[in-house]
Amino acid sequence: MSYSGGEGRPPIPAEIRRGVLVEAGHRCAIPTCRYIEVEVHHIVPWAKCQSHQYDNLIALCPNCHKRADRGEIDRKSLKLYKANLRFAHDKFSQLEIDVLFEVSGLSDGQFVQWPAFNMLLLKRLLDAGYLAVQEPQGGVFIGGMQSSPCRLRISEKGRAFIKDIGIHEL
Repeated sequence: MSYSGGEGRPPIPAEIRRGVLVEAGHRCAIPTCRYIEVEVHHIVPWAKCQSHQYDNLIALCPNCHKRADRGEIDRKSLKLYKANLRFAHDKFSQLEIDVLFEVSGLSDGQFVQWPAFNMLLLKRLLDAGYLAVQEPQGGVFIGGMQSSPCRLRISEKGRAFIKDIGIHEL
């Protein structure tokens, strides 16, 4: 099937189109929609980018596609939806991604408190070196378990990861 987005626009190559559709499970990429009839949308409009790059394409239903074209769904949101699809298939859980996005938005010197006994939930982010942890000094132990919170902040490696996926652009 050949899809052309307008006069003079070449069709999206079949492999790229297939990858975008598989990434979204052949459903609208917006989690609260997930309608099964989909089109491939350029996050940065074709008129501006003049290319069919996988990272700039997202599966949207006709309704969400029209809303994105009208600016009701902005590009930053579309990039977040695209990133969330990637994370659904990658090694980080949604919780880990939510924590990473939260700490990435903090100013230098700020941190998020995190229960020491729940550190296992962030293990893959910690193993990847995307978070820096400041252990509490002294702290309170209940039944041998640390109950004082640790302080989390994003590491330089974590900032580079966020920058690479393009979430804080636009």
